[in-house]
Order: sequence, then structure tokens, then C-alpha cells
Amino acid sequence: MNYMVAEPHVLWLLLLAPLPFLVSALRRALFPSLDAVPRDFLSAGLAFALKAMAALAIAAAVIGLAGPYRLAQTVKLLATGAHVVIVMDRSLSMDFSLNDDTAEGNVESKTQLAGRLLMDFVARSQHDQFGVVAFSSAPVFVLPISGHRDAVTAAIGAMMRPGIEGTNVGLGLELAVRMIARDPNATSPAVLLVSDGEYGGAGFFALSIQDSLREAFRRENAHLYWLFLRARKGNEDVFGPPPPGQEDTPHTKPERHMDLFFKSLGVTYRIFWADSPSAIEDAVDEIKRLETRPVTYTEQIPRRDMTRYAYAMAAFACLFLLMAKVMGTDFKRMASPQRRLAQR
Repeated sequence: MNYMVAEPHVLWLLLLAPLPFLVSALRRALFPSLDAVPRDFLSAGLAFALKAMAALAIAAAVIGLAGPYRLAQTVKLLATGAHVVIVMDRSLSMDFSLNDDTAEGNVESKTQLAGRLLMDFVARSQHDQFGVVAFSSAPVFVLPISGHRDAVTAAIGAMMRPGIEGTNVGLGLELAVRMIARDPNATSPAVLLVSDGEYGGAGFFALSIQDSLREAFRRENAHLYWLFLRARKGNEDVFGPPPPGQEDTPHTKPERHMDLFFKSLGVTYRIFWADSPSAIEDAVDEIKRLETRPVTYTEQIPRRDMTRYAYAMAAFACLFLLMAKVMGTDFKRMASPQRRLAQR
């Protein structure tokens, strides 16, 4: 049963609804006999309609006093989109601009720029579900996977605070995949890593973390996208092999080896080098285009007050009775000269 009332004891007054059929509110007039008068079906129908409207007015008013409402509901819907967990880098390097300069005046930091475009991404993704994870030296659970746009936007806005020393992207990705595993509706999962890649440490490259991530991504079949926020300096390619004679290790080329590890996960992986605001916007649009798989999600429909509909029905019935009363008075006035003439 989807409908309830806030004041059920008031419903006893519904026993008054049949009164218009049992007791007439009209003034009675005595006639010797009506047997010779032909049966007027129109008048009988009108009399029944007036009684029914009076009963409806009483019943609707009582239901309105009882405070009817529709219960909250959970509806399962099918749409096109994805369940995306945004993994946001909150290390100190994200507080600088794309050119690694101090973000002052009208110059946005990497965090501010990415946050603004992600908010727009969330607003345009009508059927996508979003979760938010932040990480620096440790991961932070910010928001579970949700379809409430205001909550997701607020969670991204909470990232616009000064960064923290230290970076551990591995723990952030682990938390994101665990969130996907705990969501029974995450049939089309994706992880969006937003980072500048300046890790400086080799904690991510521990074999235990890599094995755990590789197993988790394959188990959940989650797509991985890396929004790489760093401007190109000259011809530098942080993902390419180093020149001959230089070391090619996770310590000297952490971004390159992280990219190689992501490619070895066995799931869909794309990296977007966002070295300008327009490039970041293009990357977000491309991710939105790629994540168009069928998804099943639930939508919470809150409790809805139905009192105004009951009162509106009572008002309609009362208005009908009032119009009938006014029209009846006008007919009497029109008939009064004929009555006086007949008496003469």
C-alpha cells in the first residue's frame, strides 16, 4: 500500500459522508399527491448529483484533515551512462597552475580548473552515478556512488582546499574499486583519476599494491581514465622512454611506469594529457562520449503530501453546490411573477 494518513483517527468522521442521502437539507413542502405528475428523470438525476457532491465534499474534507501522503518509493530505472568514481589528487602540487606557477589572481590552480569542469561534467551527465575519493598520503572517502547531483557537486567543491604533503595514488584507486564492488547497481563502472602525476615516491609500485589493483580492476571490469594535469614543457614526454644512458625506473620516470602498469590491467584504459583548459574540457567530453553503456540505477522518490488534492476536491464539490444554490434562487425569482399572476 503506497498511501497513508498522518492522523488516522480523523477517518472516523467519514461515517458522516452518507448523511446527504439520508437527511435532506432542503425545506419540505406539502403536496396532496404527486401520482399524476410524470416522472422527471432529469430532476431525479440532478437531485442525486447534489447529494453525491455533498457526500464528496464531506469525505474529501475529512481525508484532507487526516493528512494523506504517498510513501517514499525506490524505482529501478534503465538508462545509458556509467557509474563513475572520481579519484582526486589533493597533493600540494595540485595547488599550482598548469604551468607549475603559483595560482594567483585570475589564474586557476589545477584543482580549481579540474573541479570546475568536473562539476559541469556532472551537471550534463543526466543518468550517470558518481562517487568521489580524494587522496594525498592516504585516501579519503568523500561520497559514495550517488545520483544526487547536488551532493556530487558539493563533494567536488569540498576538494577546493589547500593540498596536503604526500601522494599515494595506489590507496586512492583501491578505495575507488572497493566502492564499486560494494555498489550492487554498478553494472557499468569506471574510475576517473584526476592527477598531475607528480608522485615523487615509489609507494605505488610496491608489488602488493599492484597485484591488489590488478585483481580488483579485472574482477569489477572497471574502465580506467587518467586525466593528466600537467603542461608540456618543450618536447618533454614523461610517458616515453628516456634517452639512451638514463635510468628507466619508477624512481626516475614514475609517470611512465604508472602508465605502463595501467596498460597491463587488462581493462579499458585511456589517458588524456590535459595541458590547457580547452584540452581538459575536450578530455571530459571524450570520457562522457565513451561511457555510454546501458546501466541500471535506482532513484529515490521522496514522500509526497497529498493533502492539497483532497482539499481541492472538497472545494470543487462545494463550488458545485454553491452554483446549484444560486441557479435555484434565480429560477425562483423568475417564477415569482407567474405565481402572482396565477393567484390573481
